[in-house]
Amino acid sequence: MMNVVNPHCHRVVLIVGLSLACFGAGGRSLAAEDKETGIIEGVVTYTPDAQRPWRYSRYYIKDARSGELAEAVVALRSSKLKGTGKRDKPETVTIDQENFQFVPETVAIRVGDSVKFTNSDSSIHNVRTSGRLASFNVTIATGGSHTVLCDHAGGTRYPIKVGCVFHSSMQGWIYVFDHPYYQLTAKDGRFRLKEVPPGEYDLEMVHPAGELRWRQTVKIQAGETLQVDIAVSPDDKD
Repeated sequence: MMNVVNPHCHRVVLIVGLSLACFGAGGRSLAAEDKETGIIEGVVTYTPDAQRPWRYSRYYIKDARSGELAEAVVALRSSKLKGTGKRDKPETVTIDQENFQFVPETVAIRVGDSVKFTNSDSSIHNVRTSGRLASFNVTIATGGSHTVLCDHAGGTRYPIKVGCVFHSSMQGWIYVFDHPYYQLTAKDGRFRLKEVPPGEYDLEMVHPAGELRWRQTVKIQAGETLQVDIAVSPDDKD
C-alpha cells in the first residue's frame, strides 16, 4: 500500500466563463481543441462510518476530517470513446515490490502500455494473475524484473488484479483503458479529465482497496468545465 462514490451524496456545478471560453491566462487565445472540447474535474472524498470501519483507510486518506481519497480511479465510460484522444507512443510504468507491498498498489494505463514489475526486497517475490485480460505467473528474485504488455482494455470494471504466491497479503490492480479520459487521484483526491469531446458519458470512480464504486451520468459541452465532486462512504461498497 502507498503511504499516501454515492448517487445521493454529490455536488455538480457547471462553470461557463465566456471570457475564458475564448482567452486563456494573459489574454492569449486558447488552442482550437480547448474551444472544441470540455474539462471534467473534481475531488474524491470519503466519509467514514464508525459502525463500519475501514481498517486501511489511513493509507489512502491523509486528512480524516476532510477525507480526500488517494488511489481512486476516475474515468469516463462510453463505447464512442474507444480509440479517441491523442496518443503518444506507448509507455511503461513500474510497479515495485518493496517492504512486501506493491508500490504503487494501483495504476491506470492505456492499451498498448506495459507494466514493469521489479523487486527491491531481499526476499524472492512473485507476480501472478489469471483472467480475461491477462494471465501470468512469474517469480522475481531480488533486483530482478518482469515486463508485461497490456493489450486489452477492461476499464473500471475489469482490472488486472495481481498478487504474490509467497505473500498472500500483497495485492495490486492495473486498470487498462482504450481512451485517455482517466486518472488516478493523488493524496489531494483531485482529478481533471481534459479535452473531453462534447457528449454524455458515465463518470465512474472505483477504489479497489476500499471496495468502493460510484457512477453518475454527466454531459459536457465544448468550452465548458464541469465540476463534479465525488463523495463516497461505506454505502458505496462494491
